[in-house]
Amino acid sequence: MRVPAMKWTDELLDPLRKTGDPLADAAIEEIYALGRQEQVREALLVLEGNSDAVPDGLPPKLEEYFTRSAVLPEWADTRLTAQGQGLLGRYQGHITTTLLCGSLPLCYSCGDGAQVLHRSTRLTQGVFRRLMETAQFVVDVLEAGSLGPGARGVRTAQKIRLLHATMRYHLSREEDWDASWGVPVNQEDLAATLMTFSVVIPRGLSRLGVELTAQDRDAFFHIWRIIGHVLGVDVKINPSAFDDGAALLDAVVRRQQRPSEAGTLLTKGVLDFIREVLPTPLFAGVGPTLIRHLAGDETADIVSVPPADLTQLALAAQSPLSFGYGKAGDTVPLLAKASNELGLAVFKQGLRLTNKGRRYQWQVPTGLTPTT
Repeated sequence: MRVPAMKWTDELLDPLRKTGDPLADAAIEEIYALGRQEQVREALLVLEGNSDAVPDGLPPKLEEYFTRSAVLPEWADTRLTAQGQGLLGRYQGHITTTLLCGSLPLCYSCGDGAQVLHRSTRLTQGVFRRLMETAQFVVDVLEAGSLGPGARGVRTAQKIRLLHATMRYHLSREEDWDASWGVPVNQEDLAATLMTFSVVIPRGLSRLGVELTAQDRDAFFHIWRIIGHVLGVDVKINPSAFDDGAALLDAVVRRQQRPSEAGTLLTKGVLDFIREVLPTPLFAGVGPTLIRHLAGDETADIVSVPPADLTQLALAAQSPLSFGYGKAGDTVPLLAKASNELGLAVFKQGLRLTNKGRRYQWQVPTGLTPTT
């Protein structure tokens, strides 16, 4: 179902801030009503590879959830999926960096949605792990063959959808949750987050000098539209065309973008993560510079990103410790080189070394834990 771009109005989007995900919410509520949250968590750990069969003996509504959410839409196109997944091998570094320095800061700049993301660190193991899980999610979705029945990309999306429902269950019951923020992980925020993958990543590649063909861009968008379906994004706001998705993202940003302490703290986590992955002092300017290049100065200012430092980045390019960045006087190749090396470092040092060579697994928590 396609909604024309000009119809992303306040009248359409306002009610979606009060809407969650009935299928996943019913499953989580039943688990807690039965007091089986720990048993279910352990059962779901059986899905260690994210592609194994769903274990037996789950509560009825959770079994129903896994059955229904695994059914791909009839419009899913395997040819487009294969074409879009081929982009990971060609642009892995740039895709990862655009996620970190473009997609995430844009999410964090939306003040109400940032409240959920900040508080949800109590549902996982801190900012660092959350960033690595997100990067792993992109890999799971974009690996060849990952969107078949019960395949890794589908299983990962199903787990994340349950995590979202768990966040709604707990956060909506907190005394200090402000109803003006909307339902936690509401439909508008879900759709906007989906667009930060399907729209922001192609836009970011363009900013880094990689101009996708229309066919590649549309194939990439199609993959994330399928994932949106698995994640429970309402069909009304899961657009079928890139231009409609771009218009939706721009409309939500217009409505939701504002400074917040939560957004600033989340972005600081990204900058700290980049400094940990690229610890050499000469590369201290990489994070702020790439965020301002990929997310834009307006967004960067909202989440309190320091000024860009192309001079420092250029000095790093001339250092014997550099990763071989481009000419100092040619800023787009310079930033493209920095982007590629950062993205590759995330995979080499982040996804592998920081987890003892094992892949990061999305887990459904049983409750809130204190903020660290």
